[in-house]
Amino acid sequence: MTIELHGLTKQQYQIADLLWNCESQQQVDQLKQTLPEAYRRDAETIHQLMIAAVMDQYEEVTEDVRELIDGLR
Repeated sequence: MTIELHGLTKQQYQIADLLWNCESQQQVDQLKQTLPEAYRRDAETIHQLMIAAVMDQYEEVTEDVRELIDGLR
């Protein structure tokens, strides 16, 4: 799977690469903890953008997911 993020600075692209190379949520969390505060905020934002980009790639919503969404309304 590939995703594309546009409009990031060079530094933010580097953070995105580091996040992408993590193999688990635990590694993502550990990476964020090692970063200076300013970078940590960028990492959190970039991580959320990455999640949104992956979710945007899903074209089909299964019935169980539809029921879950309907239950939140």
